[in-house]
Amino acid sequence: MENGEGIESYRWVILVVVYLSILAFTLIFQSIPPLLPLIISELHLTYAQSGLLMSLFSLPGIFVSLLGGFIADRYGMRSLGAGCFLLMIGGTLLVGLGMNLPILWLGRIIAGIGGFTLSVFLPKLLSQWFQDRELGLAMGIYNTGVPLGSVICFGLFGKMGSLWGWRTPILLSGIYLLFTFILFLILYRLPPSREIEESKPLSISNSLKETGWSIWLVGFSWLWFNAAFSSFATFAPNLFLQKDYTIEQSGLLIGIPLLGSLFFSAPIGYLVDRFKHQEWFIGMGAIGLTVLVLFFNFSSWFLLLVILMGIFSAMIPAPIYSLPPEMLKTRNIGLGFGVISTCSSIGLFIAPYLVGKARDLTGSYNWSFTLISVFFFLITVFIFFTRRSRSENKKVLSYELGVRS
Repeated sequence: MENGEGIESYRWVILVVVYLSILAFTLIFQSIPPLLPLIISELHLTYAQSGLLMSLFSLPGIFVSLLGGFIADRYGMRSLGAGCFLLMIGGTLLVGLGMNLPILWLGRIIAGIGGFTLSVFLPKLLSQWFQDRELGLAMGIYNTGVPLGSVICFGLFGKMGSLWGWRTPILLSGIYLLFTFILFLILYRLPPSREIEESKPLSISNSLKETGWSIWLVGFSWLWFNAAFSSFATFAPNLFLQKDYTIEQSGLLIGIPLLGSLFFSAPIGYLVDRFKHQEWFIGMGAIGLTVLVLFFNFSSWFLLLVILMGIFSAMIPAPIYSLPPEMLKTRNIGLGFGVISTCSSIGLFIAPYLVGKARDLTGSYNWSFTLISVFFFLITVFIFFTRRSRSENKKVLSYELGVRS
């Protein structure tokens, strides 16, 4: 590990550890939806209660992500990562073994605290190893973990739950989480160039001031993406059922956009490394998704639409996640990812309710899909202002450097 070649190769080991960890996060996060009918039947839940079982996992992310990013910038990340894994394991065990709804809710909250803090910590670690080279490719690979985990959950967990009970896939996810935790403890390390860093401000408020507004514009772009995509995944199956598709066909149609991100996210990350201009990739993807979602109100070519959604949706995650290391000082990168995670949690928690409310008030999915389309369009608006803000920051920096010289 003392020579440059060893350091160069070890960053790919870190990428494997980070990838297995985000996959574990996704398996815990998405384990509930395919098992909900079985859980509702056994515990006699209302749909509102079962909905909370899913959304309570995202709720802590609104409150802990900024703090988690701040801590990741200032304290040992091995201890922080270990704490995140222990919270996720403990919460998953409560869900898998709990015999009543309050215990399951508590388990989801505990797992969510650990999970969303981990989701801030992981890209921070990845950026430290790849910041000088191939960061876009690394973030592209990293962002395939969420669609892969979602495909595994929606493809396997329902059948496993039907055969062996709904607790079985949840507990198996806990076992995989434990395996990943052990691997993390064994293989985690910082690159030598990051082991000793400059002195850092101790106040989270000062750190937020130092990050500036640009990172919040990136965060809101990510908020609208998650708001739109989670709302689409929630309500599109009902639209497909109304159009005489079977449950199996509806599940397949929902899975296709996830497969698009799985296959195209890494190539998009490679293109970001080559050409930069992340805002153009994000803007083009968002405009494409805006138009495609509107077509669900007028067209029945659902297969073609979801295939195209998979392609355009892959143009957004890797560029978003490659921006904080480029925009922020090293001492604030974790906080930058905390901003992104906070915004994501808000979108995941609130948007499906708003889109469902539109359906209740109008009695039609037309307005619901119009609202989802608006969410996608807002990505373009916010990323446009991000580009302007970054250009102004570069001008200020150039001016300051000229004055100093």
